[in-house]
Amino acid sequence: PQVVDDALRGIKEPHRKVLHYDRTQPEKRLTFLKYRNTRASAYRIKLGQSELKKHQAILEKVSRHYGVSECFIVSLWGLETSYGRFMGSFPVIHSLATLAYDNRRAKFFRKQLFYALHILNDGHVQLSDFKGEWAGASGHPQFLPSSWHHYAVDFNGDGRKDIWKSLPDVFASIANYLHKNGWKPNEPWMIPVSIPASFDKDLLTRKVTKSIKEWEALGVRPAAGETLPSGNYQVSIIQPYGGPTMMIFNNFKVIMKWNRSTYYAGTVGYMAEKVCKRPIR
Repeated sequence: PQVVDDALRGIKEPHRKVLHYDRTQPEKRLTFLKYRNTRASAYRIKLGQSELKKHQAILEKVSRHYGVSECFIVSLWGLETSYGRFMGSFPVIHSLATLAYDNRRAKFFRKQLFYALHILNDGHVQLSDFKGEWAGASGHPQFLPSSWHHYAVDFNGDGRKDIWKSLPDVFASIANYLHKNGWKPNEPWMIPVSIPASFDKDLLTRKVTKSIKEWEALGVRPAAGETLPSGNYQVSIIQPYGGPTMMIFNNFKVIMKWNRSTYYAGTVGYMAEKVCKRPIR
């Protein structure tokens, strides 16, 4: 089709900057708190509080529809693109074509390129607006084309799943991602805890789940000012590099389906609480 021809025309060679970024990804290890406080800066939190207020009506509508707190929708939006202010400037098609041609994960990126061409062909975004970060994620929530395919929503009913320019679609797509991955409304995401010196460190992993009562029997206690819920939750205890120790619930693990980093998930929850000015328990 013409759209595909237009999208691929002019791509004569791999995108040099994409190759550079792909081959020089940072290895530096930060503590969790250093990472969290850098990503969820006071400025970004304040901006999030303002955006929450500004878009309260549509956020509440989306939140009711999907059963996902608007605090988390705004937090993810803020962490991904600073509320749409920094969505990336790499042409998505050129980036994906480069990575499909010259990459250890060529098969994965060929699939992403296929989805991206479908997005264009079906008129959800104009080629000139189809820009993102170097590895092909784009729009306010920085979805890869496959994530767009599975989770993007046309919430304003204009026939397009427009995560680039339509905020109702953006908010609904973020909420739908969490909802489809098993988000549970009105549940805690994380509670800070303390563990005894004798605690078996091999249990500090999200792969080990136990009831709260079972953890309490092993000496786990809520941190100062916290209480543990009485519900029948299956939870894990983790201790990211540099602390703190966290009891993580289902919704923490759902955020990790968006980004597999415990640092990232912990930062999303922290910023959600700061944006909404209350603990989410």
